Parts: sequence; C-alpha cells; structure tokens
Amino acid sequence: MRQLAFFFAVTVLVGSGSRVLADAKNPNFVDDVSPVFRLHCAKCHGDDAQKGGLSLATYAELQKGGGSGPVVVPGNPEQSRLYLVIDHRQEPKMPSANQKIPAEQIALIKLWIEQGAKENAGSTVSLPVRPKTDIALRSVVKGRPDGPHPLPVPGKLRPEPVVTARRPGAVLALATSPWAPLAAVGGQRQVILVNTDTGAVLGFLPFEAGQINCIKFSRNGKFVLVAGGRGGQSGAAVLFNVQTGEKVLEVGRSETDAILAADISADQTQIAVGGPGKTVRVYSTLDGSVLREIKKHTDWVTAVEYSPDGVLLASGDRNGGLFMWEAFTGREFFTLRGHTAMITDLSWRDDSNVLASSSEDSTIKLWEMENGGNIKSWAAHGGGAASVRFSHDGKLASTGRDKVTKLWDQNGTALKSFEAFPDLGLRVAVTHENAKVVAGDWSGVVRVWNAADAKVLATLDTNPPSLAERLRTAEADLAAATAAAAAARTAFDAATAKAQQATDAYNAAVANLNKLNADLAAATKAVADHTAVVNATKPQVDAAKVEVEKATPLATAAAHKAAALEVVVAAESVAAKTIAAAAAQAPANPELAAAAKKANDTLAVLNQELAAAKKAMADTAAALKAATDKLAALSKTYSDATAAVEANQKVVATLTPMVKSATDAVPPAKAALDAATAAVAPAKAALDAAAAKLAEARAVVDGLKASVAPPKQ
Repeated sequence: MRQLAFFFAVTVLVGSGSRVLADAKNPNFVDDVSPVFRLHCAKCHGDDAQKGGLSLATYAELQKGGGSGPVVVPGNPEQSRLYLVIDHRQEPKMPSANQKIPAEQIALIKLWIEQGAKENAGSTVSLPVRPKTDIALRSVVKGRPDGPHPLPVPGKLRPEPVVTARRPGAVLALATSPWAPLAAVGGQRQVILVNTDTGAVLGFLPFEAGQINCIKFSRNGKFVLVAGGRGGQSGAAVLFNVQTGEKVLEVGRSETDAILAADISADQTQIAVGGPGKTVRVYSTLDGSVLREIKKHTDWVTAVEYSPDGVLLASGDRNGGLFMWEAFTGREFFTLRGHTAMITDLSWRDDSNVLASSSEDSTIKLWEMENGGNIKSWAAHGGGAASVRFSHDGKLASTGRDKVTKLWDQNGTALKSFEAFPDLGLRVAVTHENAKVVAGDWSGVVRVWNAADAKVLATLDTNPPSLAERLRTAEADLAAATAAAAAARTAFDAATAKAQQATDAYNAAVANLNKLNADLAAATKAVADHTAVVNATKPQVDAAKVEVEKATPLATAAAHKAAALEVVVAAESVAAKTIAAAAAQAPANPELAAAAKKANDTLAVLNQELAAAKKAMADTAAALKAATDKLAALSKTYSDATAAVEANQKVVATLTPMVKSATDAVPPAKAALDAATAAVAPAKAALDAAAAKLAEARAVVDGLKASVAPPKQ
C-alpha cells in the first residue's frame, strides 16, 4: 500500500512538471529538493512535526538543523548528516531502516549538497574550500624554519579592499608572522596584510563569512588562519596561503554560530575552533572532516591555541574555565584553575613549557606544563586584560581595558608602557624580530611601537581606501620623498663640500705652521751656528793682528837695513873701481895693489851682507804679507758671521710672531674641520634614510600601478 502511495506521489510530481526524477544538472531546494522532502519526510519533519528538532519544510528551517546540530554541510555530502541517513550509511536510517528513497533522488540530494545546497535557481553559493594538496608536515620544526621567510608575492594578493567603510571597525583580530615583517589585521569582511617594517599595505584577503574574530599564522608562517562568522547564524575558518592569498582550506561551515577562536596545529594537520556553542571542534586539514569534539566547557569558548610542538591544545571560555588537552586524542591533560572571569587570550612560550593566559579578571597568568601549576600571576590591566602574546625572546606583550599596551618580563615586571589608545585595547602582537609591538583598540586604531624605547613607529590603516586613492596618495608620497631625497642630497653635497673646504683650510694652516716653524728653526740654528763662528773667529782675529803688529817693524827694519847696505855697497863699489883703476895705472905700486885688493874684499863682504839683508827683507815682507792675509781672511769670516747672526736674528724676530699667529690659527681650523666632518655623517644618514624612503615610496607606487594595470595579453 505504501509503495502504491509512493508511486502515485511520484507520478503526480512528475506530471506537474517537477524535476525530482529529471536529470537536474543544477538542483536547488525549492524546485528539486523540497518535493522529495515533502514526499518522504514531511510527516516527521514538516510543519506539524519536527522529530529531533529538525524541520525540512522550508530552506530557513533546514538551515537551522536539528537537536544534534547542522544536517547539511554545503559542498560536502560526506559530512552532511541528512545525506548519510537517507543513504542508510548512518543511524538512524531514514525514512526507516527497511525503506530507502529511490537512488536517483539520493543522487539528486547529493549533487545539490555538492554544489553548495542553494535555495533557488537564482541563489549564489560560496562552497567551502578543500585543500588541493596535503599541507600536513612530516615533522614539527622548533624555532626558525629553513629557507626564505614567507611574504606576499607582489601582484598575487587582491590589491583592492573588499570594503571601505565610513570609519574603521574595532580591531577584534590581529596577528603577526612568526618569521617575517608581516601583520594581518582583521577589517570589515577582509584581512589587511601590512609590512611591519614599512607600514605599506601588501594586499587583502576577503572573508565572506562575516565578522572576523580571530587570526592566527601557522607556526612556519606559510599560512594565515582567519575565523569568524555571523552571530547566531554561521561560522567559518579559512586558511590562506600567505604568499599568494589563495584559499587553501575552509572548515566550520556547519557551525551554527560565529567562530570566536581558532588555531592550526604545528604539524598543520588540525584546525581547532571554538565559539558560543561551548564546544571545541577539531577539523582535519586533509579533507575538512571533524576529527573530534570537546564538550567540557560550560560557556562560550573564547580562546584556543596549540602548543608550538603540537603536543597540547589549550582552550579557555567566557566563564574563566581553562583546560589543556592532548592535541591528537582530545583527552584532558590539565584543568588550569585560577581565573575568575572570561579568558580573553592564550599564548605559548616557544619551548611549549609555559602557557600565558589573559582574562577579564585583569590578570595575566603563567602556567607550567609539568604539573599544570600557576607559576606567576599579576594584575596587568585595570578593568580586564584583553590580549597577551609571548615574543620569541620570552617577553610578553599585553593590552586591555585600561587602553595601555605593555611589555613584561616573566616575573610580571613591566618593562615598557606604550602610549595609551583612544579606546579599549583589544589585540596585541609582537613582530618576528622582537623589536616591535603591534596592538589595536576598539576604535580601529592600530599602532606599531619600538619595543626598545616605546616610540610610535607607525599607525596602520585599518580601513584602507580604494586602490586608485591609495595610488594617488602613494604618488604624492613619492613626490614628497623625491623632493626630500633631493634636498637631502643637496644638504649632503653641501656638507661634503664644506668638510672638504675645512679640510683644505686645516691642511693649509698646518702646512703654513710647519713651514714657519721650519724657517724659524733654520734661522735660529743659523744664529747659533754663526754666533759660534763669531765666537771662534774673534780670538783668531786678535791673534792675527798681533802677528801683523809683530811682523810690520821687522819687515820695515829689514827693508831699511837692505836700503842702507845698498847705499854703502854702491859707494864701496865706486871706491873699489877707483882704486882698481889707479892700481891698474901703477902696477908696480904695491900699496895701490893692496888697497885695491882690500877694497874688493870689503866690497865682497858688503855684497854678502847686502844679499843677506835683502833676503831678510824678503822674508819679513813675506811674513808680514802672510800675517796680513790671515788677518784679512779671519776678519772677513768674523765680519760675515757677524752679519749672518744679525740677519738671522732679524728673521727670528720676524718669524716668532708669525709662528704664534699660525699656531693660534690651527685649533679653530681643526674645530671647523671637526664640525664640518661631524656634519657629514648625519647628512649621509639623512640622505640614506631619504633614499630608503624614496625606494619604499617608489616600490609602493610601482606595486600599486602593477595592480591597476590590466594583465598583458
């Protein structure tokens, strides 16, 4: 009888134009699936009865699911309870254990789910993304992984914002890459990827599921997990490739409320999510299936995070409950008791031995994993601590309702307090090199601080304008950077030229001083040397004068004697000649002969005396000349040395004040050189900084232009 009724119903449906048994290629609920439900399911799951809390009467009722949760997972029949029970692959088999609806109708429902379970012919669906390849890691790498650090590839990410609102929204989600200068900021239906070194917007990741409540990077920095949804309606967690912006995986579409917290395990095999359903649900990254559900929480699950080694999973709730689970079994590992209000955030230390938790009870607590004990607790933010993050170097950054972001050591000692936000602090992160702290508040302000001196390095735009507007701004920034670089180059060139001038002036002053000192030294030495000559020559001159004085009378006497003898010899010669003539005339006169002989003998003696006198005259004249010549030479030497002394004394007198003046001129020239040289370094630094900003501005403009330009044919 029932088979007859079924046949009649099918006949009526086919005759009325239904596509139930037709080969529908694009089935929808209204035209194709609802008639099947009315035929087979309305009695128990229609307007009059809803067994198990499930109604299939309308699309809206179907979306609500039943008492055990959603019954349709768009895009995945294998996870859709409705398909599994009508195909008799899961209990309770429907419509009953011994009755199964026709195979072609089951195939129709399967196709409908695979294509996204759309409501009507005009509906559009967004199917969950399944991974094209297995992203699971063979082993977990502790610390910095090998290879290049993942950053968005230029031109790969969406350049245009999904939404540009009238004002920024609250920063409910914020994360930084563990190994690259990259921040992911949750905006309105989009994640904004920003370079934390330059502040430049690198691109956007669209999140169609609704409000973004959580962002987490994978431990190797290759993926970013974005989770959220629409409160009371649906949730989703989407895994994106950081370099390409491509959706790798989407889970959680079966969630009936927004996801509040999510994380991906270190080995990238699991994604854990939590939300108002009080359940921690763990999905497989291989196929998006649910691996396990943890249902111990008594209130909304507000925080989940895997340990860096992938062994444990921590979760916290709105009631202050904090639990530790074995990541691969879901078994309870520790119950961490101590917080008295909502757990707002969880963060593991890199060694996986310590977990930090922040709470609306205002405290930050540290928990050790040997016994699950609380090893440190301190009041961090009045009114409530909203977020906490471990840095790679073991410090902790936090923010909260007191609007102040802080940096702590693990003893709870405040190392830095950063400039207060305009509104409540919501999320905090630390950059990969531990040098910057990033945080956002309720008003949408996101700041980047220098961890060393707490200075604001940048304010990130959480509501970026359109690509065209950003390009105009970037081009204006490029023009300003170009002008600044030109001014810096001019200033550097001027500083360099001034330094060169100061160097030349200093070198000239030193060279002048050195020359004057050399001249003064030479003149001083000449005075000393010639004074020594004067002093040595003076007694020699005096001695030579004595010699001249002695030789002069001797020479005069010898000359007189010789002259006198010459007169005597002349007279005696005449007399001898006269006697000789007389004797010659009287040869017989012996007296005349004797007189002649005597006269000749006398003349011979006189000639001998005359010769001796002449020789004495010549000798004394020579001695006098030698003494006179010696005196003249010594006198000249003495005179020349005296003149040289006087001349060099004048040079010394002239050079002495010049040397002092030149000496006095060197220190100011050196000071001017030092000042000019010192001015070169900051001018060079300013030039380098301006050049770097120019390069950054040019890169931003080039990147934006590349995004604007149509693809090459």
